[in-house]
Amino acid sequence: MIDRRTFLKFSGRGVLLVSGLSLLSSCSGVRREDLSRLNGNQVSIARLSKDEIEILHLASLAPSGHNTQPWSVKVLEPGLWVIGTDPKRWLPAVDPENREIFLGIGAFLENLVISAGNFGYKVNLEVLAKSTKDLEIARIRLQKGKTEEIPLEKIRKRRTVRNGLLNDPIKKEDLAYITKHGTQSCSVSSISPFFLKTHAFYFPQDAREGKYLQEGTIEANRTQAFRDPAQRELSNWIRWSNEDARKYRNGLTPASMEIEGIAGWYVRNFYDQNSVLKKGFRDQTVEMVVKQVKAGSGWLVVTAPDSSIPTLLAYGMVWQNMVLKIRDRLIAIHPMTQLLEEEPYKKQVAKDLGLTGEIQWIARIGYVRSYPDPVSLRMPVSWFLQG
Repeated sequence: MIDRRTFLKFSGRGVLLVSGLSLLSSCSGVRREDLSRLNGNQVSIARLSKDEIEILHLASLAPSGHNTQPWSVKVLEPGLWVIGTDPKRWLPAVDPENREIFLGIGAFLENLVISAGNFGYKVNLEVLAKSTKDLEIARIRLQKGKTEEIPLEKIRKRRTVRNGLLNDPIKKEDLAYITKHGTQSCSVSSISPFFLKTHAFYFPQDAREGKYLQEGTIEANRTQAFRDPAQRELSNWIRWSNEDARKYRNGLTPASMEIEGIAGWYVRNFYDQNSVLKKGFRDQTVEMVVKQVKAGSGWLVVTAPDSSIPTLLAYGMVWQNMVLKIRDRLIAIHPMTQLLEEEPYKKQVAKDLGLTGEIQWIARIGYVRSYPDPVSLRMPVSWFLQG
């Protein structure tokens, strides 16, 4: 009988570890469009207008580590919300200080601001959190304002593309386009970093820094793949079966991890949490990373002045603003942030790259011939409402 490792090689798809989180490649299965957006407690939804429900749904299309969707929303009154986080959806093994959680909440806020503007609202945002372990992060008030016509399809179509990146150099005009942060349609209290210039650095694959990022990403992935707490945490967030995908509506599925065809069918039916902990799975993960880091034109590194709460939220918004543009230029950005999660790499990577400040994002970047539609699951709005 063929074993899983041999089967995956035979079928042409293996396992990969990506973006500060571990992922696989894609198959058919449960996808976002297959599931109703309104499942759940309709009593909590009743306090929101149709526009507010749509704004929050669009906000929830933001990326997050292991697709945990860590945001929560408490409705105080119409148009007045507290944006928070649910500790059940934190990732203490790979993100013990909640740095990535707050970046993810920032991405959620960027989607919220853009979506609200399309419905004729200006957003007043006040930061509440004093610590990255605080559960209440920001107070949001929607105020009537002018309509901002930013195509919402940019939010609906955003996705991470991990395979098929081309090695063609990124054009200067395309790099300038995606890294220029637009004006926010919100007034912000106590969050001056929103107005800081984005510090984005592009390193081609064949540059010294590009080679360093290739090799470092492989070694950091190897460390993470064989660090049991991180691997157990990953195993808790992979929804191998269609049944679990429908039940949880979050986490990583074969479809969102790009496992296709027969391999997708196989893992959906024969993989479980224990599969992730086996040596063969870990070895194959590293092998796939070795292949991945060689593809693409280079690396994009984003630095910030510090990792304070306002800065993390601001640079989560900056990043989301960036990734909402990349489809326009047929560019894929694939976050691979294990270097920022594993010792000893995270303490030395900025210095080794000759950068000041604190690195918040490391991503592989490259053109693609075509863009696949998003497939990652999303929880209904009612599931992340509180009170």
